[in-house]
Amino acid sequence: MTTLDVVKIGGKKWGVRVLSIEENFNILDTDNAGRVIQDGAMTLDRIGTFYGHKVTFARSTATIDEYDKLFNYLAYPRNDGIQIEIVHDQTTISYRAYIASGSRKLQKIESDGTVYWDSMSISFVPMKAQVTP
Repeated sequence: MTTLDVVKIGGKKWGVRVLSIEENFNILDTDNAGRVIQDGAMTLDRIGTFYGHKVTFARSTATIDEYDKLFNYLAYPRNDGIQIEIVHDQTTISYRAYIASGSRKLQKIESDGTVYWDSMSISFVPMKAQVTP
């Protein structure tokens, strides 16, 4: 599985390998939701469903420079998020996402000082609901 098949970030198909994708969803309510005093019944006021993704990448055939560029692109603080297109059901879903955290694991450092990073994991959180009531 490659990014050509399932992941586009910032309108670009990066030359890295996708090791795994974990899809999640959150159904969020407004501040009007909550338990009422009588019988503790739950009152819901749905905003919608937010599909997010955690993606684990590996360098594979990408150059060291390109792999570092992707990590730093994702780590850059943006107020307007990043446009992503990613696998969902039997097709893809496109949404603006913010990234609150990511991580990568050191593989090795050569004697000449060249640093090789192993896998990196990034969580994409949607900025707007993709499904609304």
